[in-house]
Amino acid sequence: MEQLAVRFADLVAMDLKCDYAVNPIGIDTIRPRLSWALESGGRGRKQTAYRILVSERLELLNRDQGEVWDSGKVISGRQNQIEYAGTMLQSRLCYYWKVCVWDQDGNLSEWSKAVYWEMGLLKAEDWQSSWVGCPESEQEKTGPLFRRDWTIEGEVLKARAYICGLGYYELYLNGVKVGDHVLDPAQTDYDQRCFYVVYNIAEHMNKGQNTVGVMLGNGWYHQNKVWNTSVMDYGKPKFVAQLVVTLSDGTEQILTSDEQWKTAPGPIVADNIYAGETYDARLELDGWANPGFDDNNWGQARRVSPPGGKLVIQMMPPIRKVKTIRPVRMTNPQPGVYVYDMGQNFAGWARLKASETEGTAIRLRFAETVDADGMVDTASTGVFATGVEQIDTYICKGGGLEIWQPRFTYHGYRYVEMTGVAGNPELDDLTGVVVHTDVEPAGSFECSDAMINKIQHAVLWTQLSNLHGVPTDCPARERCGWLGDTHVIAEMSIYNFDMAQFWSKYIHDIETSRRGSMPFDIAPGKRLCLRGVPDWSTAFIQLPWYLYLYYGDEQIVREHYSGMKLVLEQFHSQAKQWILYEGRGDWCPPGSIVPIETPVEITSTALFYLDCTIMSQMAKMIGHAEDSEKYGKWANRIKEAFIAAFYVRENYTFGSQTADSIALYLGLLPESDAKEVAASLADDVRVKHKSHLSTGIIGSRHLYGSLSQYGYGDVAYALLNQTTYPSIGHLFSKGATTIWENWEETKFNAKLNRVEHRSMSHPMQAGFGAWFYQGLAGISPDPEQPGFKRIVLRPQIIESLHYSKAEYRSIHGRIASHWKRHEGTLCWDITIPPNTTAIAYFPAQSADCISESATPIGDIEHVRLLGVENGNVVCEISSGAYHFEIG
Repeated sequence: MEQLAVRFADLVAMDLKCDYAVNPIGIDTIRPRLSWALESGGRGRKQTAYRILVSERLELLNRDQGEVWDSGKVISGRQNQIEYAGTMLQSRLCYYWKVCVWDQDGNLSEWSKAVYWEMGLLKAEDWQSSWVGCPESEQEKTGPLFRRDWTIEGEVLKARAYICGLGYYELYLNGVKVGDHVLDPAQTDYDQRCFYVVYNIAEHMNKGQNTVGVMLGNGWYHQNKVWNTSVMDYGKPKFVAQLVVTLSDGTEQILTSDEQWKTAPGPIVADNIYAGETYDARLELDGWANPGFDDNNWGQARRVSPPGGKLVIQMMPPIRKVKTIRPVRMTNPQPGVYVYDMGQNFAGWARLKASETEGTAIRLRFAETVDADGMVDTASTGVFATGVEQIDTYICKGGGLEIWQPRFTYHGYRYVEMTGVAGNPELDDLTGVVVHTDVEPAGSFECSDAMINKIQHAVLWTQLSNLHGVPTDCPARERCGWLGDTHVIAEMSIYNFDMAQFWSKYIHDIETSRRGSMPFDIAPGKRLCLRGVPDWSTAFIQLPWYLYLYYGDEQIVREHYSGMKLVLEQFHSQAKQWILYEGRGDWCPPGSIVPIETPVEITSTALFYLDCTIMSQMAKMIGHAEDSEKYGKWANRIKEAFIAAFYVRENYTFGSQTADSIALYLGLLPESDAKEVAASLADDVRVKHKSHLSTGIIGSRHLYGSLSQYGYGDVAYALLNQTTYPSIGHLFSKGATTIWENWEETKFNAKLNRVEHRSMSHPMQAGFGAWFYQGLAGISPDPEQPGFKRIVLRPQIIESLHYSKAEYRSIHGRIASHWKRHEGTLCWDITIPPNTTAIAYFPAQSADCISESATPIGDIEHVRLLGVENGNVVCEISSGAYHFEIG
């Protein structure tokens, strides 16, 4: 193996990941993908080659030996989505790896730090355990407990637990909860796949006596209270578990789930994901998961039939308790009624502290808002649709301070109504617990405008409140993965969070919802809406594209290409003269749930065009040249038909803000008329709607970018700073801290004799948040070199803003764009990760007025002038940090 004398320490491989995860325990792909970022203090740094070592033994890896895989020196600039190509991987084994790289001058870097991945149970026969549940006599009891004593004969070297508990579970070892996951596993269609999780349990194990405990909840598996209860329920709670201990002498001891486990009812007497949880502390069995507990009165667990789905690893961030929120105030609107205001609408639950007498039932009722009398108003949580409110009940055991929080439910709320307490509660007796899929932050954005920053804050809270194993539409009423919502929010979510694993999982969920060619409108699970329409099904094509575009993920495209192709062919068969008339349309514009100004055929056809263009690119990328050519021709035909059917040439418009915004974004219009259409759109906003939007979720996604791209940033700015109906500022004046489903419209429900509000936390209305990064900061990926291998930097400078600042941690590394005005000069600081380049658009007529650190831009090494385009000086810039001045 080549070893050069000169070692170039300025280029460092870091942030090593396997299948998007850092040191994952539990991988069930036999060719996992490896990636790393590069760090350097200089400019123009590139990777020209790499070498990967993989070993079962860390000591061999530390001696630079990869007995499992030594890639050798690979001449390549690639640093992500690199498939493992060593010897066959084995179940339960841990593999250590590291990488070194060669730079642009042929110098070799230091080795990266050693990291690892560990395999799960790769074959069905690796599972020696049986699925178990309650005895038939206790099938109707909720929250069952299971326990098993286990003697370990020797010193523990390594210990793992493999478990799937449906619908939810908690695993205990010697009285201690294992891991920090909650609401585990993530929701799937359990007839097709069920997630298991691997835990490192070595620290919990004793030499000698041990006790393993499992508590089960209903979750989504046994959800039988809301919607069509005869259809939604998969069956009674059950679990499968396998614990493997490796002793210091190399021998193994395995504990399986079987009928030798003992079971008894627990203190959770009711739990439902929508309706809440009831916990009777008087029924607690102290020490039930500890050695020495007397379980003679417990029944025997029963072997039960497995769910229909295949056991697969949960390869996504788990749901966790992420943070706590202290209430900002407590009121007493009626005798015995105490209302806590958390100050923020979010998803999670409340932690209760109480000192009451035995049998006292404390009732917590959750809502997003309060009425004029200060009482909680649960209308926006969807009572009109679900028939239930979000209520947790805790029954005290008495005898002192009791602290409790639920396990198997969650709520979307800001306000909590507490009743049942005998004394006067304190503000600190309730704490809000924020619960969501624990995705890592990937981006940050701020600007000089307080309103825009407030909107960004609300966008983040709205998105996080709707990540619970699936991308929910709202955290209270439906909690469903509507496909139409997902393609609208995908890019916004990716800029703000690391969503690679999350969206990969959800694409598989959509696959499980397909019946024939078209996926149903909701995934996953049994509430499928029994309908699949093009403008919602497009998510199955768009989401793989975004994973390819933002993460360079070709595998997800290859894996689902045949399904995506069937969906696109179905669109084609439904179209009439290339126009698609089926769909839900521009959902939730001001004043309505269904579209008003924009006919369904406009949005469905535009998305049909988008799908054809990206399918053409994806087909080309994976070597399907004929498909690529065909879909490209389809796109041309759609464009011709779209313009002919909807374009009003004399007025330069397609008839609505949504139609014009999408046409401008997609280039779905005569190119020579683009500026005129943009002017017409701006006029529609300013004059016809008096600086208000009239778009639904599809139009809002592209409204601001389409205006700013063509020089109407001031119009976009006015929209975002609007404070009268309909606007986000108006919602803020009503107390909103998240983005609402609609624009405050209500209707009277005669059946319930109450006003019907819509959800106050709906990310589908927040898809425009991608524009803060793409537009104001100007950070976009290049489809020709995806995964930000080549970055497009093109900020939309708005006169009303003094600065805009964003960072994005791409799969290649940290990208930054920060522009500000200073004494008549536009200053622009950018950071480009090593081994990438950027195409930068400077808002200037000539390169003569651009300098970098006081040096004319034409004299800067690593900056190459490409020309002038539409009032922008275009340059190619190599990696590094730069300070430009334009003036």
